[in-house]
Amino acid sequence: MITLSSSLHHEELHLPFQLPASWLATHQVLAILTGGTESLFLEELKRGTISIEKPIYLIVSGQSNSLAASLEILTYIQSQGGEGHLLRSVEDIQEEVGGDELEVKGESLRLGVIGEPSSWLIASYVDYEQVRRKMGVELINIPIEEVTSLGEVDGGLDGADKIYVRLKEIVHQYRLDGLTLRCFDLLSTVKNTGCIALSKLNDEGISAACEGDIPLLLTMMVARRKYGQPGFQVNPARIQADGRMLWAHCTVPLTMTTSHVLTTHFESGIGVGIHGELPLGQYRLMKLSADLKTLLDEPVELVANQYEDGLCRTQVWLQGTPELAERLLTHPLANHHLLVKVP
Repeated sequence: MITLSSSLHHEELHLPFQLPASWLATHQVLAILTGGTESLFLEELKRGTISIEKPIYLIVSGQSNSLAASLEILTYIQSQGGEGHLLRSVEDIQEEVGGDELEVKGESLRLGVIGEPSSWLIASYVDYEQVRRKMGVELINIPIEEVTSLGEVDGGLDGADKIYVRLKEIVHQYRLDGLTLRCFDLLSTVKNTGCIALSKLNDEGISAACEGDIPLLLTMMVARRKYGQPGFQVNPARIQADGRMLWAHCTVPLTMTTSHVLTTHFESGIGVGIHGELPLGQYRLMKLSADLKTLLDEPVELVANQYEDGLCRTQVWLQGTPELAERLLTHPLANHHLLVKVP
């Protein structure tokens, strides 16, 4: 790999993984670290270290006018009949190189899986080693008894807060960056829900998913990195051909809401659930597939809040495209998705 940076703005390239030597040996790769490197690119062409006759991959740093220079270089490559590719993000590089070939560098993120995924999430199991290699994420199995050992707690807000406190203790004990909780097991043991606890954790920057859903937790991590925002984990309730969709769940980060009331958990009728009202406007609907090969990240508009007795407590109507509706119904990425407010 050749790195190009100007004398005025020297930058270093930092990637969270080591590019495999076998891929670098068979591809023309230039890391465009700064602006003012277009002439350096031409010098490399004259030296013969790179050739227009073969595809050229340009890694963009995201700083110091790197993208501007990369676009100038890419335009030149195409004007000469060559093939060029911009690699603008970690996801671009992983997709091009092949995530299984990447060696993750540095300390991984640590995500807790408290209890196994709920039994109904039959399409949501992941390969832990693949997650480590492709995403730099270490998944830590934690027995559900770490929470259910609380025993029966008060069925109201006091009991829900005890679950929150216990989860915070687990976060510190295992040095977690996020977690997913097999929360339905709490209904028959602790006699309350994790809805309040997960809401608070997400508001505090600790990504927290329901029902032991690992792909959804990984989606939360992607959303945090990409948009810097928490997300609302949602179940699909209705999807219409025109792209209008109803999504719902019993927990939501309160920082995403304009108002909220506390009610019961929908399926059980016990404990504490949250009915929140979200601001109308532009959002992203996201989901990373369990095999880590597909990331859904589509613009949608939140057009209405509602409340019906027969659904999870926070309920939102989204307007997407007919193409998105068809994709969700014909090529689904399992159940839960993530709704993220666009800053």
